[in-house]
Amino acid sequence: MMYLIAFFCSPLALLLTGKPFQALFNLVLYILSIVCWATIILHSAGFLLWAIAALHAIMSISDARQERRARQLARAMEENRQS
Repeated sequence: MMYLIAFFCSPLALLLTGKPFQALFNLVLYILSIVCWATIILHSAGFLLWAIAALHAIMSISDARQERRARQLARAMEENRQS
């Protein structure tokens, strides 16, 4: 579900993931893509900026999930070691 949100509204997905500074950077890219889409001349640049923002959000969310899994695994190994 979070990846779907990242595809359509990438700054919101990053905020919901708990990455506010990356969300701010992504918001800048997102706004620039909307501005470029509004101009007919830079329409393809707007699509490129949107694609970069979406990829950034998807990769950041994936990285956050991998970090969470690694922390859970390390915690479980530590509990196992103490038992």
